[in-house]
Amino acid sequence: MRKPYRKRYICFEIISNSKFNENLIEIKIKEAIKELFGIIGLSEAHPKLLKELSKQNTYVLQIDHKYVQKAKFAMASISEIHKKPVIFKTTKVFGTLKKIKRR
Repeated sequence: MRKPYRKRYICFEIISNSKFNENLIEIKIKEAIKELFGIIGLSEAHPKLLKELSKQNTYVLQIDHKYVQKAKFAMASISEIHKKPVIFKTTKVFGTLKKIKRR
C-alpha cells in the first residue's frame, strides 16, 4: 500500500509588468519541473497551483515535501512567460493551509 504524500505549500510572487493567467503560470511551472527533473520527477512532485488562495501577484503552489527545493529551483529557472520577462520570488514555505490563511 502506498503512503499518502506529505504536502508543502510554497508562497511565491511574480514580479513583472504584465498580468498572467493562473493556468498559464501552472503550466510553466510544470514544464520547468519536467524539463529539469523529467516526467518521473514531475509525477512524484505532484505540483498544483492553488487558485483559490492567489491574490494579485502572490500565488501558492502545493508540492510534495521532498520536492520543495527542486520546485524552487525550477521556478527560479523561468525567466519569461510569452516573451515577457518575469521573476519568481519565493516568500515562504508552509506545512498547512491553516497557516497560509492566517497570513
